[in-house]
Amino acid sequence: MATTRSYTNAFEVVDYTQELQIVPTSWTLLNDSGLFSEEFLSTNTVTFEEQAQTLGLIGDQFRGAKPQANKDDNRKIRSYPIAHFPIVDAVKPEDIQGKRAYGNTDQAETEAAVIARKLQRIRKNMDITMEVGRFATLTTGNLYAPNGTISGNLFTDVGITPKSVNFVLGTAGTDVVAKVEEVIAHMQDNANTGDVITGVIAYCSPTWFAALISHAKIVDAYKYFSATEGQMIQRNRAGGNNGLYREFTYAGIRFVEVRTVLAGQTLVPAGEVVFVPTGTSDTFVSYFGPANRLDFVNTQAERGYVWTWKDPKGTGIDIDGEFNVTHIARRPNLIVKGTNT
Repeated sequence: MATTRSYTNAFEVVDYTQELQIVPTSWTLLNDSGLFSEEFLSTNTVTFEEQAQTLGLIGDQFRGAKPQANKDDNRKIRSYPIAHFPIVDAVKPEDIQGKRAYGNTDQAETEAAVIARKLQRIRKNMDITMEVGRFATLTTGNLYAPNGTISGNLFTDVGITPKSVNFVLGTAGTDVVAKVEEVIAHMQDNANTGDVITGVIAYCSPTWFAALISHAKIVDAYKYFSATEGQMIQRNRAGGNNGLYREFTYAGIRFVEVRTVLAGQTLVPAGEVVFVPTGTSDTFVSYFGPANRLDFVNTQAERGYVWTWKDPKGTGIDIDGEFNVTHIARRPNLIVKGTNT
């Protein structure tokens, strides 16, 4: 514990204890889950070919009759723009001159410490923007660009209405298992990827999750489940017992409560839940584009960019950052929404 001069009385000294840091939430549950794979492009547009293979039974014919014609695959081109997310900051002499360094110290502020702090904030802002964008893609199907620089909806683009299941959790007699089976069956019926779905995860709003675990047919299951060594509490949170998200596995689906609000943005709309499959290879992809700089034209993209520029006159340091990304649900028919009315 350090001792320093009192800030209210120049003739006294006070104990200077560990600082109190108020840090905005920057949880990245979806980013850390690995649900979205990442591809790094060299252009500002992502284009891929969709091949719809067709299968059909071969009918028997009288010998010598005209045989059944085989059908070729149907092909379509899907193309989406990559959104541009720039950010700037700066270090001025007044950020350093006469300033005490952050934390439990009487040392003077330094240029390197200010730059490091600003770069860390930029990186966290990039991370939470990624998290919000990915959840927006899952819950709405829209290309994430809150200022409207690009637009598009992945559901309407492929001509489908997203599957929705009303769990009716306000009714004690609702067969919740049947509702869960409806979700899983829809995914199985539309899993034409060649992959094997290894599981289903449900990202739940707090109100929906609360309604689930308080349902008459779920209460006991939420408390306990049968295990080889007897009854075990099933209230582990995602990330371990001390994790930040409550989770509950029931009838083959892992339900995760998403309480996170990032920079004022709720990730899962109130009263809703979104179900997604796990184990598929390219169902959800984040496509990154190169930096909007001449030196990076036609180069392979990186996840994010930051540059620092020192003014030749010594008046400050400019910090420029950006990342360019579009989140795509390549098979949006595997997304299932859940409600509770």
